Amino acid sequence: MRPKPRRQPHHSSRPGAPNRRAHPPSPSRQPELPPEFGQLFDALDEVYGDPRTVRTPLDAELWASAFLGGLWTAALQQDDEPEGAELGLVEVLELVGSPRTQAVLCALASVASPEVAARAAEASERLFHKGVRRPDWYGAALQQVEFLEAWSVSDVFADGELLIAAFKRGKDRYAFTATVANNAQGTVVEVLLVDPVDLPDILGEIRAEFSEGPEGVFSLDRLDAGELRRRLEPAVRETLVDEEDDDEDEYGGEGEDEDEGLDQLEQLGEDLKDDPSLQTEAVDEAFAELDALAALEHSGPDGAHGPDGAHGPDGADGADGTEPHGYYGEDEEEDDEGDDFAALRALMLSRLAVLPEPAELPGGADFGYDLDDLPPLLDEFTSAEEVRGLPHPAIVREWGEVFARLGLTEFAGDPPLYGPEKFDTLINVLIPARVNADDAQLELLEPTAVAWARWSTRRFGLAEQVCDYLVEAVGESFEDFPQSYADPVFTMDRHMFGFTMQSSAD
Repeated sequence: MRPKPRRQPHHSSRPGAPNRRAHPPSPSRQPELPPEFGQLFDALDEVYGDPRTVRTPLDAELWASAFLGGLWTAALQQDDEPEGAELGLVEVLELVGSPRTQAVLCALASVASPEVAARAAEASERLFHKGVRRPDWYGAALQQVEFLEAWSVSDVFADGELLIAAFKRGKDRYAFTATVANNAQGTVVEVLLVDPVDLPDILGEIRAEFSEGPEGVFSLDRLDAGELRRRLEPAVRETLVDEEDDDEDEYGGEGEDEDEGLDQLEQLGEDLKDDPSLQTEAVDEAFAELDALAALEHSGPDGAHGPDGAHGPDGADGADGTEPHGYYGEDEEEDDEGDDFAALRALMLSRLAVLPEPAELPGGADFGYDLDDLPPLLDEFTSAEEVRGLPHPAIVREWGEVFARLGLTEFAGDPPLYGPEKFDTLINVLIPARVNADDAQLELLEPTAVAWARWSTRRFGLAEQVCDYLVEAVGESFEDFPQSYADPVFTMDRHMFGFTMQSSAD
């Protein structure tokens, strides 16, 4: 089951697009601004569209979230501080002081970090008093964000969790889902924007799937606002985007037009940074960020190509007959890759920020294992009934230590209870990349893993059908282990950076 994705807005920047009315420059604005300055934002429109043309506050927020996501991604790839990527932009936008930049400021005031949002709102107010009109959607954007509901779909092993959260602002209702993978240190691996109208059907499909599986493995629970924030906000903040790949022409014919606009953006940024009238620290910083964004856009299709990572399905935008603004697709095929995390990140954080602060653990309690806890844990494992019949106890104990140590360093959540996803990561990624073992040691890996699965589920008091489910999943993971262990990349990694097992069968 996968939630139906909500299509995010696409905007047209064609000549003659609506709402491109300009207002006479205010006498208080700097007359020495070069006329080419506006072209810088025309170039941005080639990628992100013109925020004045969107229909609803949600569309504007998605525009701003995608723009901030592009800057954040570019900062990461430039080894800059991601959370400071948007600093300086407010000063530049106010300096331009056009209806277009006024719209950007209004959108940033809705979804940027608290500091930047406050600065954007103040700058917008100053421009308004100078006669620079706000976009038509601005009034509705002032309404309070309301939390509607939240759900958690999780497994008993704490391998991962699907979190579903619904919000509203005025007439805009929307929900997002985030899959948090605890076998990836508790980071977000997929996000989707969905229509809340679909939530009853989504939850019904989840319940139906649970009824067909083993009882006691999966659960669906309603969360209050504070608990949602406690579970999701750290994962969103800890998740970083992947490196760019070098694929080209992913978006079918749109690249040439984008490249032209981005060339203009990059060159104008360089030219205008040297303008003596613009030499302030904030402006310099903002142009550096815009240059980094332009470089990111050039680097490949996984960059920040607008609110949903592209100009519509198969490279289309509003000019090609698709909806130019946000809508919930009725007949669209599901996107196996989900939506663009970077483009939704600012929106998600801004919504989570309106929720109550999560409660602290009483008394600053600290739960969890560390390396000093492993000897008694391994003593317990090797003396368990599931292990007693295995040969070569020293090798079995060393494999148990491998499981525990890798789990502590690589997973969110403590050993010894690992579910199918964590076990698969251990078996087909971490061990092939980290552990040099001989044939006798490798022969005991699967029996030890099965024993660990049976012992850990019994230790936690889980039902027999849960144990059987896990053992079956472990067996399926070992079907791929020979190929994983022989993979040339993993082989090189473990010989260069891994360790060699010391216990022998002698």
